[in-house]
Amino acid sequence: MKKNVFESIEKSISSARLSTYRNHTASNDTQLIANYIFNAKISENFYFLLQNLEVALRNAIYDAFKKHYPHRDFFFTHATNPRRDRYQRRQENHDRECWKMICGAKYNLRNTILNDGKIIAELNFGFWTKLLLSTDRKYTNMWRTIFSDVFPSYQVQNSIDRDKNVVGRKIDNIRTFRNRIFHYEPVFNQPNLVQIHEDIIEVLGWINQDMQALTVMFDDFQYMQEEKYFIRKQLRGNNVLAKKKRRFRGKRK
Repeated sequence: MKKNVFESIEKSISSARLSTYRNHTASNDTQLIANYIFNAKISENFYFLLQNLEVALRNAIYDAFKKHYPHRDFFFTHATNPRRDRYQRRQENHDRECWKMICGAKYNLRNTILNDGKIIAELNFGFWTKLLLSTDRKYTNMWRTIFSDVFPSYQVQNSIDRDKNVVGRKIDNIRTFRNRIFHYEPVFNQPNLVQIHEDIIEVLGWINQDMQALTVMFDDFQYMQEEKYFIRKQLRGNNVLAKKKRRFRGKRK
């Protein structure tokens, strides 16, 4: 890559951000930019997987809760002063940390007509992971009731109390990885990239095997090495502004 082209690209991305893509494989400017693009392509592919997992998980938890507790309000949508009233009544569903997340979601939606669907969409992945990892008795009792509905294809190994923590830790590791992607941080050099990919597909299967099949159908992770080769080949042409015809990957089986 020509020096002036690299400097122009570096100006837009910033030298500090680009420096995080310099590793033992990036011995020159072209390879550095190749790592940056390769990371974006990996993140693009994982975005689809992570989106499906997060949406499937939150809907499965809420639907299972409403199935078994149809008369209990999960989010207390109509509470007049939820911050104050939360700990004045013993029948509430949530611990303090999760309740603060719910209040934050309600605050962000303060100019709209609240409903459960809007709050579900507003809550982040951390909230649903927290429900799994919390040792609060309210959640422990809830999971003993709803676990098999949230994860119908999961085979309990020990007990629901223990296994929901195993599942929770796996999902929490995925959440940490997800945050790196959503904050545009490097993931291309993660040593556990293959394992994270397998974990996402596995957890999706525990929740909904049809959703797992749909995700796998459009998952291009197996083509990432080919993508890496294609990126480097394109950059070696030294004209990053030229329109290039994308190579044909071959028909999926």
